[in-house]
Parts: sequence; structure tokens; C-alpha cells
Amino acid sequence: MNLEWSQYWIGLFAGNTDELMTLYSEQFEFEDVNLEVHIKNDLAALRRFFSGFNNEDVAKSQDVFKVFDYVGDNRLGSFQWTWETVHAGEFLGVNAAGKTTKTRGVTVMGWDENGKIILERSIWDAIPVLRQLGAIN
Repeated sequence: MNLEWSQYWIGLFAGNTDELMTLYSEQFEFEDVNLEVHIKNDLAALRRFFSGFNNEDVAKSQDVFKVFDYVGDNRLGSFQWTWETVHAGEFLGVNAAGKTTKTRGVTVMGWDENGKIILERSIWDAIPVLRQLGAIN
């Protein structure tokens, strides 16, 4: 995979969950370290988690992801990204409705011989988000 593929993948979060789900193998491991979400071989649970990023009502919530760096090959890669969002409600226990935050993160991803995702592990910087929401200085 490469930078272009990574941007395609991350762009699907904002409203194309059906297409996003076609990229995953039935045998996979997913982890969002910050949110303490770990899903293994359960595509329905992964779909539920991803549906939280859908921009169904852009007046209330928006998620914009951009990949800016990729290192790896077509079996294992790592990419850095930014996430800017307009929040619809509470986030990380803080009232965030209508507020915009931006942060960056990194994802490590692995693919099987058919190009399906078998490993996804992401971590992102929560400190800027909490600062932007006024929860910490």
C-alpha cells in the first residue's frame, strides 16, 4: 500500500462505511489505543465503531482526516494523519458540542495476500484535543 491508498482508506470514515468495510478481512485485529477499543474478528462490532465517524448531519458533526506520511510496503505500513472534527456532543467526558478540534495520530496496518486489512492499530494525541476543548491548560 502507499500514501494514496492510505488517504483513500481514511477518507471513507466520513460517510462511506459500506465501502470501508470491504477493505477488511474476516480475520483481523483492530485497536484504538486511546479509546481502549480492541476488536478481533468481529466485522459487525467494527462497523458499529466506525459508524460514529459518519457525517450524517454536517451541521452537527464533521470529521476530516488527512494522511501526510507513509512508510512501508504492501503487507505492513505505518502512516501519520491529522483529524479535524466539529463535535456533535460530549467527547472524552468533556462537553464538546459545536466545538472544533484538531490533532494528529499514527496507524500501523497490515494486509493479507489479497490486500485485505488484517491489522490496524492507531494512537492519536489526545492532549491537544483536551486543550482545545478547555478541559486542560
